[in-house]
Amino acid sequence: MANDAEVVTMEDMTMSPTVAQWQLATEMRKLRGDRKLSEVAKAIKVNVSTVSRWETPGVEGVIPGPGSLERLLEYYGLAPEAVQRFLHMRREARSSGWWQSSGIAEDYGTYIGLESAARRIRTYEPVLIPGLMQTEGYVRALFKGTMPSASPGMVDSGVEVRLNRQEVWQTNGSHLWAIVSEAAIRTTVGGPKLMAEQIRHLTQISEQPNVTLQVLPFEAGAHAALEIGKFSLLTLDELTVLVTITDNTSLFWDDQASLGRHTEVFERLLADAWRPTQTIGFLSLTAKALEKE
Repeated sequence: MANDAEVVTMEDMTMSPTVAQWQLATEMRKLRGDRKLSEVAKAIKVNVSTVSRWETPGVEGVIPGPGSLERLLEYYGLAPEAVQRFLHMRREARSSGWWQSSGIAEDYGTYIGLESAARRIRTYEPVLIPGLMQTEGYVRALFKGTMPSASPGMVDSGVEVRLNRQEVWQTNGSHLWAIVSEAAIRTTVGGPKLMAEQIRHLTQISEQPNVTLQVLPFEAGAHAALEIGKFSLLTLDELTVLVTITDNTSLFWDDQASLGRHTEVFERLLADAWRPTQTIGFLSLTAKALEKE
């Protein structure tokens, strides 16, 4: 395993701290190979749980200190160039993303970090318009409805984060393939006029070359995601991460079983959803009906 790591090179480039932490943890796990956690922990004089958390990507993981990381890499027998590469990843992982000063939940920050680095985003939304496609008016109405006790400042902060996410996505140009339930279109967030504006926005944004939008109609019945709920598949250069939501908490998965299952579900949803042209026709009719109310 050590020899494989030594031949991998890395350009001196800036990456998302979330992606850097994910990559650092994943590569440390690969370096350990067949060695037991207890064996490694004993060799570098740390707790077993410490090594385990170093190898855990996402919010449950811990970034090792530079001295600890160097001792670990020395134990694995890495060459000096490879050690510098890992130290570079560590520095990037310890840097701050633009969202980290917004007071948002850590799991949401992890999601934003992965999303901002993704080159392809596949998402299924059973209840809401996808965040990257929401208008400012829709976001405000959504926050006011779901967080009635939130102060105006909290709402403004949440809206700003959502709009910043959209700006980063538009700048990066990553491909967004969204499958949205008809229920999300039919739910009139903020009243008929505001919802009509939101639907018109969906129509406009779906014309972008990096966007594919399909509506999953009620007539699809017992579809593949009915018992799964909202999920996203974020594909980075060398990594795909599945994100699911449980009790308003984002959970992150990169194991092949979970990725394979949800990729299959997404493909089955594609078959059940209206084609993009049918989707545009439905959205136009729905917007017109709302504008008449």
